[in-house]
Amino acid sequence: MVTHDVDADLVHIAVPVAYVRHVAALLAELDRQGGNVRPPARPPARPAAPPDLAGRWSVAELRRFATGRSKSHDTVLKVLDVLAARPGEWLSAETVCVEVGVSRHRFGGALAGMTRMLRAHPTFRDLGMPLHRYVTGSLDDRAGTFYWMTAEQAAQWQQARAEAAG
Repeated sequence: MVTHDVDADLVHIAVPVAYVRHVAALLAELDRQGGNVRPPARPPARPAAPPDLAGRWSVAELRRFATGRSKSHDTVLKVLDVLAARPGEWLSAETVCVEVGVSRHRFGGALAGMTRMLRAHPTFRDLGMPLHRYVTGSLDDRAGTFYWMTAEQAAQWQQARAEAAG
């Protein structure tokens, strides 16, 4: 719905509540810049090319990482197996939970535990997570968190798992 108030030179536009703060920020930025300013382009639903967020793990480091035995660690290993089976495919947190057979709460707890363990470990601290994660913004087409591995990461993980098992 758009209406125009002739006396005040204002246009009234209905905006979804979720976007109000973004519209207010945009208007404030336009006021700061002054003049005839084009609004910024809408960000993509996903980055065009996945950013290199995952650390560079060697197969030996991955094999060592795969030896964890806690229940949370087991969940993380299953998550990595699911991602490695579908390299380059962005899987939502919900999809990963279904495929691994865990609740969203347990999934989040397992990833948090993995993050704490990686930060505390002298070798793993600088490597980052052995997967990619993207959390969408409020202007993205699909809301949620997505996980994936590159083809190279998937091949290394699968090799590490095969060596650890055999």
